Amino acid sequence: MRFEIMRLDDVNGTAVDSTVVDAASVNRIVQQAAATGQRIYIRPATGTAS
Repeated sequence: MRFEIMRLDDVNGTAVDSTVVDAASVNRIVQQAAATGQRIYIRPATGTAS
């Protein structure tokens, strides 16, 4: 399964960039975001986006 992870702006919460990753990469990205205080939004990827 693939997931879209969006990095959110600290001020207004809008997505500033997005990437699609496989399930194995999600844990690493979440840990990195938690360590730096970064806000992210994760959802299942749809379609053929990469």
